[in-house]
Amino acid sequence: MNSSVKFCVDSTLSTELARFKLSPSVHHILLGVCIANGILSPAAVLGNGLVLAVILKFPSLHTNSNILIFSLAATDILVGLVVQPSFVAYIASKIKLDFSCEALMSYLFTEIFCLGLSIFMLCLVCCDRYFAIMFPYKYLTRATKTRAIKIVAVCWGTWFAFNVICRALRVKNDEFFSPIASVVIAASFILNIILNFKIFRVVRLHKRQILAHKQAMFEFKTRGKLEGSGQGKDVPRARLHDTRLAITVLLISGVLILCYLPLMLTSVADMIADEDDLFDHLIYPLAETVAFLNSSLNPFLYCLRFRELRSKIGQVLRMTSGSENNLRHVDVR
Repeated sequence: MNSSVKFCVDSTLSTELARFKLSPSVHHILLGVCIANGILSPAAVLGNGLVLAVILKFPSLHTNSNILIFSLAATDILVGLVVQPSFVAYIASKIKLDFSCEALMSYLFTEIFCLGLSIFMLCLVCCDRYFAIMFPYKYLTRATKTRAIKIVAVCWGTWFAFNVICRALRVKNDEFFSPIASVVIAASFILNIILNFKIFRVVRLHKRQILAHKQAMFEFKTRGKLEGSGQGKDVPRARLHDTRLAITVLLISGVLILCYLPLMLTSVADMIADEDDLFDHLIYPLAETVAFLNSSLNPFLYCLRFRELRSKIGQVLRMTSGSENNLRHVDVR
């Protein structure tokens, strides 16, 4: 081991780095981890960057929900732009048996910040939808865009300050920072699950009401009791819109929970089992890769569920391709 690893050895992963032995099977798995993250990283940056650009460009998308989605996409960009490249650099240095302390520190310092922030932002999205469907009149009067921006800014600032202060005061990761950060993230993760369960129950009730309303309208129409006044034709649009948004939040939350659950379970198992080498060199890299996958999947979920956002993204892509074609014509001339 070269002398440049001394700072790493003095930190939390000293035992891991000192005992690491690269077997052929571990080599193949870690190489696959590098390739997977090398593909997922640009996908997360490009996909979420497009979402951010579209939301900024079109004022019609400046809603409370989209402000929170914007913040969530920003954290996903950080994952693809900072966390995954440093993670790949660190894993690659392990494969070469020439550990990069810079990559390790960058990866350690940014991973918990970005993954924790993603969970916090999704909690805000869930809270927004929960209050919108449970207290619609209060939500309309109190949930302003200014308040949404302030709440997002406070969350970003508080979590950033916590990370910076703890890292500055304590170099040793396991003694202070990781336990507190893990408790905070786990509590937010559990809150996310609880909110999603409550939203699911309300959405199921709303869908039953909508179906009953449509059935009643159909029966009235068949009996000829609805005249040309047009009254009672449709379910109130606000109810349909809120229900659709709630289902979208459930889908995004469900994907995040599925992607983050292996990492959460790995952390719990690591505290119980006495197999540090197996966890540090094999299970954690795989679980973290699955967690990073969420940042690449989210843009596709936004496009799948948000019709207006999907339309605007298509519009921007058509404008971009049209500009490129015009430039080509100019060059030919």
